[in-house]
Amino acid sequence: MNVLRRWFGGKTDAASEVSVTANPDWRTYRAGEGDRAGRKIRKVYAVGDDYVLYFIGCELYYETGPTLEKDLGSADSALARINRLLDANPQEGTREYDINVSTLELAADAFEMFFCGERNEAVEILNGIRDKLQAKEEGQRRLMYQLGAVLITAVVWIAYLRLQSTGSMPAKWPPWILAAALAILGGLFSVCLNLGSLEVNVNQQKWFLLIAGATRSIVAFLAGIGLLLAMRSKMFAGIAYPEGKLPSGSDGLLIAEMFFCFLAGFSESFVPNILSKSADPKTGDAKVAADKAAADKAAADKAAADKAAADKVAADKAVADKTGDKLVDKK
Repeated sequence: MNVLRRWFGGKTDAASEVSVTANPDWRTYRAGEGDRAGRKIRKVYAVGDDYVLYFIGCELYYETGPTLEKDLGSADSALARINRLLDANPQEGTREYDINVSTLELAADAFEMFFCGERNEAVEILNGIRDKLQAKEEGQRRLMYQLGAVLITAVVWIAYLRLQSTGSMPAKWPPWILAAALAILGGLFSVCLNLGSLEVNVNQQKWFLLIAGATRSIVAFLAGIGLLLAMRSKMFAGIAYPEGKLPSGSDGLLIAEMFFCFLAGFSESFVPNILSKSADPKTGDAKVAADKAAADKAAADKAAADKAAADKVAADKAVADKTGDKLVDKK
């Protein structure tokens, strides 16, 4: 249960803090005792003249003297982002707990460098930890989006193969279901190819991205059916039927139809563009008128060229005849 909650929710429940006697003097902090807020210190990591770094549970804390209280903004900001990206107080002994501890120990080393005067190097280390954690969280969310697409694709193909093998599919369904299945496969292929460039946010819940990936597959599913309908109604891709014979609604898919259905799922804008152009009568009428005008102009130009050629031949013949008559007269 914790694994599922961590995978889909991203954070585990925070463990309750143990209250002990508060210690107002941070220079005397010890493991097992309380800090100034009365929280039990698990481990004192580093101590200096003007600072102390310590852990409470799986979280990093520090206290500083007046000389180190200035210019902590960049380091505090990086630490806040690191804490935001880590699991919140996972159970001790788990893998997540060990990862948190090792990560925060590295952050504690960076803070010790910061307090010792190596501020630029310390902030660079903290920013590097933050970037790695953010890349990890974004990668998990991209995989969740892909998982949503994979699940819907698997459900559709399993249902199709099951119905086909048992012969329980209605007679007119096979070409349409296969078209949708091929389109949803094209959609999955597109998701896999573009996964690295998918824009995600670490604030998005993983279940949200799971649903988003499933929605992408559903859109591809509908695109396959819509494209096959457009093809068999001769609204698109007449080249798919070179002999001019249009398949009926229950005929099996042709190879060209399979390809276009796969393409419809692969490209999210392919079918919407076809439908939008078909739904705009003005665009269609304008295209027909433009094609007719171009054809008429071409025919007129051809007729004019033929007439000019015939006139030139007649003129040349007349000149030749006249020249021949003059030669006869001279003789």
